[in-house]
This record gives sequence, C-alpha cells and structure tokens, in this order.
Amino acid sequence: MKKQLRLIAFLLGVGAFFLSMSLLLHSDMGTRYRERQFITFNNALYSPDELPDLSTGTTGEDPSYWSDHDFSRVRTSVLDIDLMEGEVYGLFSQNMTYAARVWVNGELLMDQGHVSDTPEDFTPKTASFTVYFTAQAHNRIVVQRCNFNHALWNRFDVYIGSQQVITRAVQTMYLKNAALLLFLLTVGLINLGMFAALPGRRRFQWFALGCFCMLVNFAFTNPKLIMLPFPDLNWRLGHKIESCSLILAALFLLLFFRECFGKAKKWFERLGGALVCLALGYYIFLPSELYTRWTVPVSDTVAVYAVAACGLLMLRTLKQRKTLAASQRYYLAGIGIVAFGAVLGALRVGSYMALFQIALILFEIVLTVGLAVEFQHVQQAYEESARRENELRRMNESMEHAHELQRNFLAIINHEMRTPLTVIAGYADKVSMQTREESAVRDLRFIKQEALRLGRIVEQSEDGAVSALSAARMEPIGLNALLKDAQAFCAPICEKRNNTLTLQCPDGLAVQGVRDSLLQALYNLVINASRHTQRGRILLRAERQEQEVLLSVRDSGDGMDEETIARAFDRGFAKDGGHGLGLALCREIAETHGGRIWIERNDPEKGVTVFMALPDRE
Repeated sequence: MKKQLRLIAFLLGVGAFFLSMSLLLHSDMGTRYRERQFITFNNALYSPDELPDLSTGTTGEDPSYWSDHDFSRVRTSVLDIDLMEGEVYGLFSQNMTYAARVWVNGELLMDQGHVSDTPEDFTPKTASFTVYFTAQAHNRIVVQRCNFNHALWNRFDVYIGSQQVITRAVQTMYLKNAALLLFLLTVGLINLGMFAALPGRRRFQWFALGCFCMLVNFAFTNPKLIMLPFPDLNWRLGHKIESCSLILAALFLLLFFRECFGKAKKWFERLGGALVCLALGYYIFLPSELYTRWTVPVSDTVAVYAVAACGLLMLRTLKQRKTLAASQRYYLAGIGIVAFGAVLGALRVGSYMALFQIALILFEIVLTVGLAVEFQHVQQAYEESARRENELRRMNESMEHAHELQRNFLAIINHEMRTPLTVIAGYADKVSMQTREESAVRDLRFIKQEALRLGRIVEQSEDGAVSALSAARMEPIGLNALLKDAQAFCAPICEKRNNTLTLQCPDGLAVQGVRDSLLQALYNLVINASRHTQRGRILLRAERQEQEVLLSVRDSGDGMDEETIARAFDRGFAKDGGHGLGLALCREIAETHGGRIWIERNDPEKGVTVFMALPDRE
C-alpha cells in the first residue's frame, strides 16, 4: 500500500512539475496585429503586384465583414508596418483550417493548402505557421485566404517580433501545450491503474476516460500539437475528433460524478444521454458547412446540462454533508473549482483559455487526490478482508481437524460401547427368564429397553446426530404408553428424594415423532424436576390444545428466578452445578419436531412447569 501511494504521489508530482513550469513560462509574443487592422479586399485574390488602391478596401470594423449571410469566401488582406531595417523578424499565426498564402515584401513565405476562388479547386489544411524575413524600413504583408468549408470566418491575427522573440514564444506555447497533455496523460494513467486494481470501482475508469478525451481535445486545438507527428492529418477528421472529444469528456465526467454521488432522476439522465447522442451525431454526420454554423449553441447546450447536473448533485449532497466521505469532499471541491473558472471566463476576467486550463488543472489534481484517498481506504478494507479470510481459513482447517478427531473418537466409542450394551441387554433378558418375581422382571425389562435405546443413541452419535432427527424416521406415537414408560423409568429416581410422580393423559392421544428422542426429553424434564424438589409432587401430563399437543412437567420444588428462566435452555448454563445440557437438548428435540418449549412459574404455588408443545399432525 505504501509503495502504491508513493507511486501515485510521484506521478502527480511529475505532472504538477511540468504543469507549473508551463504556467510559469511566460514569453513575449511580439506585437499582435488583429484582422481589423488589415485592409481587406473581399471576393478577390490579389498578388502583391496586382493590388488595387488600398482606399478601395474594407476593414474588420465593418459589421458586414463578419456576417454569415453572403459574406465573401475569398479575401486578400494587406498590412503595412514600419520595422527596423536589416533586422530578422518572425511572423506567427494560427490558421483555422482554411487555405492561405503569405507574402512579405513581395516574397512568398507561406503557402498552406490550395488557395482558389472556386470550391472545386480549394483545398483546406489545418496548421499554425511561423515565417521569418529580413525587415525593410517600410514593410508590406499580403495574405490571401479562402474558405469554402466552414459556415463562418474565424479571426486571423498575426504576431510580429524579432526572430528571438517569436522563436521563444512559439517554443513556449508548444511546451505549455505538451506539459498539459503530459499532465492529463499522467492523471489518466494513474486512475486507469487504480481501476485495474479495483475493477469494481468504475468511477476510476470514467475519470480516466474523461482525462484521455480532454487530452485528445487539447492535442487538436491550437497550437494543434497533433500536427507535429501527423502533419498531413485530414482536416475534416481532425476537426470532428476535436469537437467530439470534448462532448465525450463531458459525458465521462458526468458518469464519474454519478458513481460518486448517486443517480439523478431517470428523465434527467435520459435527457443527458439524448443530448450527448444528438451532439455527437451533429458533429459526426453533418458536413462542416452546416455544423460550424451552430457549434457554439450546441456546445453551450451540453455545457448547460453538465453544469445543471453537477449543480443538482452538489445541492443534494450538501444536504447530507455530515455523512460525506473524505473523497466526496474532494470531488465537491473539484466541481467548485471548475465552476469558479467558468464564471471568471464568462465574465472575461483575463484570458478565457488560460483560466480554463488552470481551473482544469486544479480540478484534475483535486479529484485525483480524492480518488487516491478512496483507493487507499478501499485497499485497506480489502487487505483487512483478506487478513480475516486467512484467519477464517485457518480456523476452518482447525475445526475440520477437530471434527475429524471427534469422528474418530465417536467411532471408537461406538465400537467399544456397542458390545457391552448388547451383553447387558442379553443378560437382562436371560435373568428375566430365570426369575418369577414380577417386580424384578419389570425392572429387568427396563434395563434391557434402556440398554438398547442407549445403543441406538451411540449409533447416532457416530454421525454427530444425537438430536439431529430425520422426518423419514418419524412415526405415530401413543402418548399414554410414552408417558407410562417415562413414569416407570423415572419413578425410582423420584422416590430417592421422596417425590411422588403422577400421570395424566387421555386415551387415544398421539403425535408424530421419534419415540426415543421424546422419551429422552421427558426423562430429562422429570429428573431435573426431581433434583429441585424434596418430598413434593411431580405431575407428568399430556393434553390437546387447539392445533397442538401439550406435554408438561409440573413440580412443587424451589422454583426459578426470572434470570434463570430466561437462560434455562442455553447450552452450558446451569446454577445447580450441572453441565447445562439437559434442557438445551430438550429444546433441540422440541424444535426438531416443529414444536416449542418454555417454563412458567407456579404462582402462587411453589415450583415451575415446563411446557413442550408439539404440532398435532393427526
């Protein structure tokens, strides 16, 4: 865990270092000449030798210059400036996917795309350009431009400065863009790595995909760093990728916040899905002459939806701010940073793109830190779970070993006890045949009966099933005979404490059950009652009540307090020095038969009554 956190901190540090360097690298761009400072001839392509009188041209101050209704698709612009003669100057401009030619003092320095006054011969190209020239005292810059592929013109501004100034400015601009791309790539890879470690947490995946889409968008926007490795990239493909990547970035970030803060209303989410699909289809399937006409409204619609979705999430989450996790606080802070940057950009406070990039950088850092915190917590929980799983595995192995020892022990007991019990039963049968005394014969019969029953219990115990009864073994049991057998067996035990054991049971009353188990339960209850009674009366009774058959053992002994009654059937609980197993076994037998067992005090008389209710399946 510590190594992973160190790696995340290192990668974030690398990204933050390059990013801070790019933000600190400010370079003089020279003098900026806006398009409205040029003299422009509409619907004409003039070389420097063919220029008419400049007074017949127009400027960008004329509103019709930028109109998208019947505006000129072909233009020639002229700029006259005074520079220091003999010095080498640079000229830099960002071309907006058109075709252009640039002459300085009559020398053709740049020819981009194919300039033509007909759409058939026109070929656009996406690229920024930098050219250098030796200045004269009076310098003339002539620019030919044509646009048959976009619905609107974009402003054409140039920067002119000394060779050193322009070179340094261009290098700085590319370095800033490269640092931003490197930062987005680093953050995306960090989150993708965390998703690989925790595939169940899809928020890491959505955030990584959002970072990669932002990376693609910035690679295709000015200064179009993508053109360095792919100088001949198709302009139409690049333009569509630039537009669609921004829409997809918004979609993935919304999915990220949905994972972090929960779902919104179904209709609201469906509306967002429809907007994204329409926006993507708008850019993918329409030609650039159409989609560039309403690019800003379409992008603004998606942006408004994204802002509304984030706002609703924030409002809903802030209502439960006391239960917010630490990572969620980071996510809310990231949303607040982006919103603040967007507001400043809308108010035109400084450079819009610079503000957006700074806000985006802080947003990415804050959210990545939040995700790293969440990753740490989840990883710790997984490690704790794995530790507990190992402990449980070791305990299960120990229990399995103990269970094996128990099976071996019970097998030995079964083998060693079966023979003497058989011998006892055989001798009891033999002696009963040799005597004529009725009481002795009765006692020997009980000795044989209990020896055989104990043998059956020993056989069951080999499978650990002393009380694990099977429904297939249940049979009709007459309660009158069952209670008489219990009375006969327990009467000598009760007589030792001068207790009288009486029986109440109507004829014909029966239940479905396992005779040996029910008999064992009655033995336990009667013997337990006798142990707590001296010179008293014990009543063994059976009766039918509604849908149940009720067996009860009532004594006149010293009774039980409320605490003892509450815990009497807990295994191992005993206040009289016993083992605490008899009543627990009785409860097992009752529940296995689908019944229940409980104790009531005999107020105002002494003693207690133990009731065992069995379902009447007659």
